[in-house]
Amino acid sequence: MKHLIQQIILLIFYLVFIDFVQASQTSVCHTDSPYYDLLVEKDGIYLQETIKAENKISYIAQSKIRLKEITDKGARIISDDGDRILVLSNAKYFFIPKHLYRTINQYKITSLFNENEVSKIVSNKFFLVSGNWYYASYALDGESYKHKIPELKGNLEIIAVAVVNNKYLGRFNHFWSIVLKDDEGYQIILKDDNAVYVYDISKNKLEKIPHLTPSQTHLIQSRNTPYYLYDDDTFYLIDKDYKYTDITEEFNLQGKYNGFTKAEMHTNWSGDSMDTKDGLIWIKIFNSFKPVKATYLNAYKDLYVYHNKVYSHNWALQDEAAPSDPSYRDGSIDISNVKNPGELHKISSSEYFDNQQYYSLEENSRRLEKKEPSAYLKLLTTKDDIEIREKRIFIDGQQLNTDKFQDAPIFLGSIVDIISPCVRIMHEYYHDETYDSKEDYYYFFTDGKKVYAYINPRENQKPKVLHNVSPRNLKANDYDTLKKLLNILLPTAKKND
Repeated sequence: MKHLIQQIILLIFYLVFIDFVQASQTSVCHTDSPYYDLLVEKDGIYLQETIKAENKISYIAQSKIRLKEITDKGARIISDDGDRILVLSNAKYFFIPKHLYRTINQYKITSLFNENEVSKIVSNKFFLVSGNWYYASYALDGESYKHKIPELKGNLEIIAVAVVNNKYLGRFNHFWSIVLKDDEGYQIILKDDNAVYVYDISKNKLEKIPHLTPSQTHLIQSRNTPYYLYDDDTFYLIDKDYKYTDITEEFNLQGKYNGFTKAEMHTNWSGDSMDTKDGLIWIKIFNSFKPVKATYLNAYKDLYVYHNKVYSHNWALQDEAAPSDPSYRDGSIDISNVKNPGELHKISSSEYFDNQQYYSLEENSRRLEKKEPSAYLKLLTTKDDIEIREKRIFIDGQQLNTDKFQDAPIFLGSIVDIISPCVRIMHEYYHDETYDSKEDYYYFFTDGKKVYAYINPRENQKPKVLHNVSPRNLKANDYDTLKKLLNILLPTAKKND
């Protein structure tokens, strides 16, 4: 037993080290989640991993690994839930664990079920086999395991999934769960034809949530309280550990008599609220909802109008509706400077946008004042798209210089050159941390005659021409092609910096 524990500890540190090294070699601070494809090639079946920047356009890295356990040239990906890929090969279902991507051939990947046994699959987790529902997953070594859940009957739907086990913290929580099972500490809210449940995966325990009608049940995710779960006559708060609290009686005591499903739930920077369509807005304060005779300023549903004043936060609206505290002061905001109040909405805790101008709230005057957008705000409003209109190119809405183009542009793709990898910066005095990296973004186009590159087009709208590169036979949106073009251009780009 002691030897086994030592092996587990060594494995944890090995995985942390490998993860750190890989991240430091090829990383930017903000990336899209990796996605995976099965490639059928002459010498076998490969799993390809592709990583793109947060703009979902620019490639960061791409690699592939041969799957020695998968030999069927007809193999295909059935589903991908973010943690694992379900593959069908030789009439059998297999899980490919993503965290084992770089070491997957060190383990034996075992099959889950035969294809002819399975009549339904739900969210890559539940399998209906011969009339019985099974939860299926895998352990570190790729070995499959499955739990039969006889209580589940009929149609099955997953409502929410969360990690609720806080026994191990930080990165070690992630890696320890890998050592045991891939989903240790996960809980799922789900429903069948009969009831709504919480399923604790590690305990294989199914607990019915009382008083809910499955066909009427709704779940809303909040910025603060993780979830609201309700049907027409029952309302639950669901906390981060998936513990549920019935607050229906609080609504009843305050005179709410029509069904919850007839109301609209809204969650945003101002706080959460419920519109009952009868002149009342129920605002959430702590773990309760309080009714206020107010309306929303506009369709964004995050600013309130009460007695012809505008309020930007639930707390202020509550104080105004019941000003019993001797220290009470007016919590409304002055929107007289706003150009387009019909579109005004919050985009952070203290910043506003009316789709024309940015504003910040001055605490002393309680007035919204015009401001220039911060880098954070620019990031929020970035379109992240490529648009070509005749001979003109627009990247994120910004027009580029295309004077050198002889014909209509064709977008070949984009790739990132990492100058310095992502590093964590600790702030001693603020007890906070940020992440920083430096990279150049290359966007490649062709007019059929030459190849052009825009380097960081937000700052430089003029292209570089790759005079010695023929566009013939170049593949669009192909990582190997883009990497080749980048390597050709890099010495020139560095020299001209």
